[in-house]
Amino acid sequence: MTVSQPRQRPYWVALVGPLGLYLVVFLVIPFINIIVLSFYTHSPTRIWTTELTIANYIDLMDASFMTVLLRTLRLGGVCTVICVLFGYPLAYFLARASRRTALIGLFFLVMPLMVSAVIRTFGWLVILGRNGLVNSAITAFGLERLGLLYNETAVVIGLANVFLPFMVLPLMASIERINPALEEAARNLGASWLQTFYRVILPLSRAGLISGCLLVYSAAISAFVVPMLMGGARVRVIGRQIYDPLLISYSWPNASAIATLLVIATTCFAFAVLALMRRSARQEQGT
Repeated sequence: MTVSQPRQRPYWVALVGPLGLYLVVFLVIPFINIIVLSFYTHSPTRIWTTELTIANYIDLMDASFMTVLLRTLRLGGVCTVICVLFGYPLAYFLARASRRTALIGLFFLVMPLMVSAVIRTFGWLVILGRNGLVNSAITAFGLERLGLLYNETAVVIGLANVFLPFMVLPLMASIERINPALEEAARNLGASWLQTFYRVILPLSRAGLISGCLLVYSAAISAFVVPMLMGGARVRVIGRQIYDPLLISYSWPNASAIATLLVIATTCFAFAVLALMRRSARQEQGT
């Protein structure tokens, strides 16, 4: 006769439970509240009424809002590409460098994250302003000042500077797991450095690349401080589109509709990228 063992609960419940409860209370419930609020009717006296309507979403079909949305998505894409171009070489260098060099590099990479984005953006204003360092150097050679601020180029520069660490860190973690012997074998077989990168490093570090792209793109399209300070009124993005009805005109249902649309678009993009990544991995395993 066998004695039945008491059923043990999975240990991961105790590990994940506190985080899950935190996310439910401070993320899921507030977001559900935003979704519900997006269907309420705006009231000039009470901010909103509980009368349900879809007018807040119909108003988003306006041509001006679509222009702002497309601009935001475009700036996020350009910022992500720039972070990939600058982040891959830096991540590879840090992953293959000595321990001391890697620690020093990580310190200088992570140190800007300890400073507010507002302070870093003001630093760019000093550099790119009308009387900033760049224009001062240009006028010293007798040339005319350039309009380096309050345009999309300035916004992309600021966004790439702020979010570059979010690209480098996942890439570095993925490259560190690649055995250097694989690169040496490719070079011994006659592959150039570019061929080695394309056939060895890139496929094996794809998980870090996808993670970095998702982090940078999601953060870039929802940024507010950098586009507002470096783009001004000329470069209007989704973050400013949410800020104005929320804190200026107090049209909270309209701001909630924009926020809901942005979160849904970002979530769909993330799931699409992850699905393509999983499908590509299955195809490679099949071959």
